[in-house]
Amino acid sequence: GGMGMGGGGMGMGGGGMGMGGGGGMGGFQNIEPGRVRKVKVTTVCLEHGKKDPNPRIKYDIVPIENFTRNAQVIELCRMIGSGKLDQMSAQAAAWHLTDKLSWQQLVQKIGATHLNGSSERYFHPNQVAMGMRYVQIAQQRAKLRSEAQGKEESLSNQ
Repeated sequence: GGMGMGGGGMGMGGGGMGMGGGGGMGGFQNIEPGRVRKVKVTTVCLEHGKKDPNPRIKYDIVPIENFTRNAQVIELCRMIGSGKLDQMSAQAAAWHLTDKLSWQQLVQKIGATHLNGSSERYFHPNQVAMGMRYVQIAQQRAKLRSEAQGKEESLSNQ
């Protein structure tokens, strides 16, 4: 099966390899081994073209860093973990970052094709526009985080 990714927190899979998050563990209580809890989280697929997760399959929750070292993807996952992003816009942003789908490809992606031959878009153009904004914010946050980590390392080397 797939794996679930946590963006700095914990999450559940969405679309094969997926992620959600508790934003730095905020809001997550300890669950004893062997205990089962249902937790509702927003997730996105990080591997375009993979099947959607199946509720009958057991997924493992792993740190996002086990899946990617891309700082922008990691920041996007942290942002999604806050629960404040639109899921479809976040999905467009994720596929742009992880699968290098252009914004044009995302706008043109077909969701459903009907028997009469008409089709529906997977993303509304507004969702793609918001996804572009999410990527800009994730890029800024990744840059700030790497600068902050660089300062910490230079201080510890003195």
